[in-house]
Amino acid sequence: MSDVKNFFKDSSLIVETIGEVEKVTSGEIKIHLETRCKGDLAQRVQSVFHQLKMDKLPQKNGVLIYISIQDKKLSILGDQNIHRKVGDDFWQGTIANLSIDFKAFEFDKGIIRAIKDVGDKLSKHFPFDVNNVVNDLPDDISYGD
Repeated sequence: MSDVKNFFKDSSLIVETIGEVEKVTSGEIKIHLETRCKGDLAQRVQSVFHQLKMDKLPQKNGVLIYISIQDKKLSILGDQNIHRKVGDDFWQGTIANLSIDFKAFEFDKGIIRAIKDVGDKLSKHFPFDVNNVVNDLPDDISYGD
């Protein structure tokens, strides 16, 4: 698993799932993979959130799913408006489910389930806005070192 870009078996399906989920919400979901977490997990996730310009989304409804492969660290950071709606319990439950799938080496299944769970919450609280059809962030997986 040294090559972070080969962590998922079918990255295109994961990107497709992000695109499908975002068709029913004004929110944005990003997946970020790194080999190792540089420093404190919470600080690193905040830094990646900022680097990906997720903090610039007008409705403050972006969600970052962060995975550090070798460190086996997972984190989900929702911007302030979505976080206010769902709270820590939702994020922790999603991480717990993701951890179960990852421990079973079901990486693709786990991340797709997490994307759909987050998408369900985003579509409930931030439905698709026909007046704003701009996709603020690319529907791709970003990678660190």
